[in-house]
Amino acid sequence: MILPDIFYRRAVAIRIAQVFGLWGCLLSAHADLGMTNMQLTATLVSNSCSVSVDSQEQTVNMGTLATKQFAVSKTGATPVRFVINLESCGSAVTSVSATFSGTTDADDSTLLALSTDSSASHVGVAILDKDRNRLSIGNASEQYPLTAGASNAQLVFFGQYVATQDSVTAGSANGDVTFTLNYQ
Repeated sequence: MILPDIFYRRAVAIRIAQVFGLWGCLLSAHADLGMTNMQLTATLVSNSCSVSVDSQEQTVNMGTLATKQFAVSKTGATPVRFVINLESCGSAVTSVSATFSGTTDADDSTLLALSTDSSASHVGVAILDKDRNRLSIGNASEQYPLTAGASNAQLVFFGQYVATQDSVTAGSANGDVTFTLNYQ
């Protein structure tokens, strides 16, 4: 009985030696590949702003307008200013643009259509940038530069009623728009 036990131990020892020998060969072959260690470092900065609470659910009062102000198609009322206030802007933000989206008017796709609860007709709402240039619905505005190091900013826009036909019908004229901010 002792003889087979010795043979068994010797066979196990030989197998272990073979495994470690093979592992050693692999390590030495691996070392010949010229491996080096590399460390990657980065600093992550916030590249956006938060929309302040007063700008998240705004209602812009466009006033009371007489239909005679819209004698012919494409006539616009006086633009009404509104602001999107930003806060907690990250240090990496250099500029921001806004994209306004909503249902476009059937007669003029650059205007927002009146909402279904409106009773007025043949009028739409234009969104204008700070220089009072009309923005196309669904397209980004020009970039508004942000002051370096400033944590708050104001984006100025205007809303304007525009006649889409020669005969504007009186009634409530409400529109809904959503904006998306694009940072650089």
